This record gives sequence, structure tokens and C-alpha cells, in this order.
Amino acid sequence: MTSTVSPLRAVPPEESAGVGSAITVSPEIVMLSDPAGATAESIRHLRTRIIAQHIDRGRRVLAVCSAARGAGCSFVASNLAVACAQADIRVLLVNADMRQSGVDGFFGGIPNAGLMQYLASDTMRPDEVTEAEILSNLWLTPSGGVPSDAQELLSAHRFESFVNVSMRQFDLLIIDTPPANQYADAQRIAAVAGYAILVARKNKTYTHDLAELSRQMTSDGVSLVGTVLNAY
Repeated sequence: MTSTVSPLRAVPPEESAGVGSAITVSPEIVMLSDPAGATAESIRHLRTRIIAQHIDRGRRVLAVCSAARGAGCSFVASNLAVACAQADIRVLLVNADMRQSGVDGFFGGIPNAGLMQYLASDTMRPDEVTEAEILSNLWLTPSGGVPSDAQELLSAHRFESFVNVSMRQFDLLIIDTPPANQYADAQRIAAVAGYAILVARKNKTYTHDLAELSRQMTSDGVSLVGTVLNAY
């Protein structure tokens, strides 16, 4: 599967959507800020393929990965999660990029507790670090911060436990990841998820880097569902 995502149209901050009394949504969530635009339509095409080639086959976890920073991984993961939720799919969006804000930057007003706190604890449950229905059918687990030992936390059994418990409660888990050429986190996350899509950006992502990431993930037993070319 190969899909394309069109360039983002700039939307003034005052047009950003609000959710409840605490959570606010960035204009970069184009499924809400510009639902009739070309970018939102491209995301819908991606959703259709994900449903047909992933969800309808009984698969419930999908890691969204990129070779390098700036490909738009968090943008694709967040908008795809919203699009799937709009199709009446119960979605958990997980920010496993504990290197920078990533997905968290698209949703304002979320609490500080998140995946980092769960992974560092022996007793916390996934629901204790998950924001319930920030949009209809959409739940969010934020990163919880930027730990100094992100790779060690993700490599421990607690991350696999988080995924296994959550996949029994949702139709789809979409997991955002940090760039693979800087950190080993993405490969660990994708290995636990079992399935991944790769995100590239026109005039920014090197073909060699994407091919190498694809090779590494395939050798780790990850099934690649497809590739998204962002800003096409």
C-alpha cells in the first residue's frame, strides 16, 4: 500500500477545535479544522486502506514510523486516529515518542501523566494514564514526559503488557514513534505492535534511509502495511 498526504493548509489558531472544558485540538488536526480540504481527503483514503488491509483482517495495532525527524509522523498518526474515530472505530492513540512532544503537541490541556509513568511503575494500569474520549471514539495516552531512559523503559515487559491489555479494549491502537535513524525506540515499538506504516516527506526523506528502515523492520518480523508520502 502506498498513500499520499497533500500539503497542510494554514488555519488561524482561533479556528482550532475545542473538546470539552480542558482539551483543545490544534488546527493541524485537519480532519476537524479543514475537513473538506485535500489533506483531509488524503487521510480518508489512507483510512480506507487501513480498514481494508489491516482492521478487517483482525489486526488491532499499528505503529507509525519514519526514518528521520520532520517526515510528519505525528501529524499522520494523529489525523489517521481522528479519521478512524470518525468512522465509528474505537481508537487509542498512543504517543510513544518520549523524545519530544509529538502527538501531545496537537492536543492541549492533557494531564502530565502518560506512558512514561506507566512504564516506570509496577502497579499502574493503562487506563490510569489514558484520557477517555477526547473526541467521540478517540482515547489518548500521552507520552508523560521525556525520560532519560526511554529505550530501557520501552524494552521492558511493561510496554508489551500495555499493548496487550489495550488491544483487548479498543478496535485499533495507533502508536506514534520517534525517528528511527536517531533512536532504536521505533524498531522496538514496531516489533511489539507487529505491524507498521512508514511515513516519508517529499524532498526531505532519503530513499536510502526509508529502504534501510524497511529492511530492518522486516528482519525484525514487522509486517509493513504500507508507506505514506507526506506533503505530496
